Amino acid sequence: MGLSLGAFVGAYLVGCDDSSHQKSVKHMDITLSPFSKANLHEKLDRLLSAFESKGMKVSDTLLPSVSESALRKQCSWFPGELTEEIIALYGWRGGQKNDAWETEYPFWFRDNSFCSLERAEREYKSMMETYGTIEQDHHMLKHAFPIASFNGGWYVIPTKGHNLNLALEKPVISVLEGIDIYFYSLEKMVETCIEWVQHKNYKKDGLFPAEVELEIWRKHNPGIFEWT
Repeated sequence: MGLSLGAFVGAYLVGCDDSSHQKSVKHMDITLSPFSKANLHEKLDRLLSAFESKGMKVSDTLLPSVSESALRKQCSWFPGELTEEIIALYGWRGGQKNDAWETEYPFWFRDNSFCSLERAEREYKSMMETYGTIEQDHHMLKHAFPIASFNGGWYVIPTKGHNLNLALEKPVISVLEGIDIYFYSLEKMVETCIEWVQHKNYKKDGLFPAEVELEIWRKHNPGIFEWT
């Protein structure tokens, strides 16, 4: 889906090569509910059901949930902290082993598919060998966990701060042709994805009217692409 929307959305975003990490999204009065594992799992179940209702049998390739102890053991490679959001996400399901190119029905978070822990390790290495070499972003990305990926792009959760908008403590950040906040939080990302997939115009091929997508995007993440 992102391939068809990149130019449209790009008009609202500032890339990492724009020397303008000093710019920030207008998030003046953001109030987010405290994170809830139960609420996240309920939303993920709704997203799964939305995919299945469209004939996308994503449950067939989702891996079993991962316990916190197993998660910590399997992610010993990660130098950041495994936040409660990351622990809860993989406590729901373990991602999808293969990437979207090799999966008939990817579990999409917009245009990135849900990483297994094995794939997350490979994607993290790839990210650090590319975007991670940028000095101003190195510390943030070193401690950012890639929860989803596709075709050289990643959605990551920062675990030791970030250099974007400080009004958002744990946003979901897109790393692709720039480094930008895409969702207020993991829960907000899933809420947004639910409404996208449930929409009558959403298709199995992921194509989606860009103007409709942005309307839903902003509904759940107000001001997300408005720059000061």
